[in-house]
Amino acid sequence: MIPGPNYVYKCPNCGNYLIQESIISGNTLGAKVYSDGKRIAPMLPAFPDLTKCSKCNKILWLSKLKKVGEYSPDFDMPDVPEWQDAEQVKFLELKEYFEALEQRVFKKKSEELFIRKRIWWSYNDRIRNGEKIFKDRQDELLWKDNLNKLIKLLKVSDYRHKIMMAEIKRNLGEFESCVNILNGIDIEDVEWLKEKLLRECEKKNRWVVQLNE
Repeated sequence: MIPGPNYVYKCPNCGNYLIQESIISGNTLGAKVYSDGKRIAPMLPAFPDLTKCSKCNKILWLSKLKKVGEYSPDFDMPDVPEWQDAEQVKFLELKEYFEALEQRVFKKKSEELFIRKRIWWSYNDRIRNGEKIFKDRQDELLWKDNLNKLIKLLKVSDYRHKIMMAEIKRNLGEFESCVNILNGIDIEDVEWLKEKLLRECEKKNRWVVQLNE
């Protein structure tokens, strides 16, 4: 992995400075790929696009902000006074993704889909970390409501979305619907994935699984 520049942004709400790391190149060596589509690759890390300014609590899309500067990670931060207290951007926590929905920070369906998918992943992260997926009954209801709304944002004409839809149905325990959706996908390149998900349906397993064990 070769680190790329550190990019500097400015919060449009309060003027706080934010820093996002980047990479020039990486690889998927040692990566883990999961049935919900999430990939965790130590040598190809992901960086947040949707983040939160800790100074004013504004939720921001970095991709919609203009970079105000950059510098190499091999050197100290440039002597720019206003950058000295800049904060490293972080991924949102589960409750903050829900806040993003409540604040309607999305303008397009694709942005709402992005947020709802991250909520799905955040719940599944609990399983990946060996934790219980739900804190309580209300937590489960929020999870279920998000998945049902996520399904409505998916395009049945896109086979990748159909696979995601099938996986969501499996998570909801709707195994017959999952099987029917998978059997309607006739693409050779994803036959291996279909077989794995169909086996999980046979086992009545609802939860996220690692695909490349």
